[in-house]
Amino acid sequence: MFHRFINYLRHEKRFSERTVSIYADAIRRFLEYAAVDSNDVQALAALTAQEVRSWMADLLKSQLAARSVNLQLSALSRFFKFLLIEGILKKNPMQKIQRPKTSKRLPEFFTATALNDFLNRDVPDNGYINVRDRMVIELLYTTGIRRAELIALRPVDIYIAGAEAVLRVTGKGDKQRETPLTEGTKAQLQEYLKVRESAFPGLSGNDRLFVTVKGKPLYPQAVYHLVHDRLANQQGFTGKKSPHVLRHSLATHLLNNGADIMSIKETLGHASLAATQVYTHNSFAQLKKVYAKTHPRAGAAGSKQ
Repeated sequence: MFHRFINYLRHEKRFSERTVSIYADAIRRFLEYAAVDSNDVQALAALTAQEVRSWMADLLKSQLAARSVNLQLSALSRFFKFLLIEGILKKNPMQKIQRPKTSKRLPEFFTATALNDFLNRDVPDNGYINVRDRMVIELLYTTGIRRAELIALRPVDIYIAGAEAVLRVTGKGDKQRETPLTEGTKAQLQEYLKVRESAFPGLSGNDRLFVTVKGKPLYPQAVYHLVHDRLANQQGFTGKKSPHVLRHSLATHLLNNGADIMSIKETLGHASLAATQVYTHNSFAQLKKVYAKTHPRAGAAGSKQ
């Protein structure tokens, strides 16, 4: 039953491999905690809300953050819904579960100044790895694409005709969108493609756009490490240095520069507006900081009425 559920996530729900892996690990841990065999239909049918509460309490007791516990519970809820569809469960045990509260966490972002300074520098040398890493960071920031979307890109997904330059991105659920490229990013991509062809003449336009030093498709951890390593010792980059922070940075900068929320939603490929609206909170938080530092009356005591 467990393997059928994993196939359901992959092929019917079209979840990313990363999400499938997270959900699979969570469900394995719960079933192990409840001492239930994933193929024992009767035991699965007998699962109750009390077992879920007990597991949740155990996770919280182990100092796992509330946000992480909620992710585990989301995976379990999806599994129970699948069991309902299959007719194994008659009711979802998650309906009686009150999930732990989490504090709202605003997205981290890098300053536009730090990113522009980094991207305006010349690449130390034109070796493939240096050019590739620079191109990866530039694309993540200037287009706001996700790490998985970047890894899946192929040269044929780049459309350049005169002044028009567009990146065709395949997002979550195989949904496709077109993301415009800036003049600078277009020029850098054209240069990168030349370096890629010189380094790996056997690769075609249908192969992955970004590859390892051995010509194999770039993988998630490699993207994370190259972003972290390239930004680690650069001035102006504080906090977590990850591909997702580059995505957050673009959204924040677009909003701060006057872009409307619907345009940002389309750029990021969000399924719902709620996912994009978190950046309005981020922008407001930044505004409050600026206000506190610059307003002539920000530090004054309250005036008498």
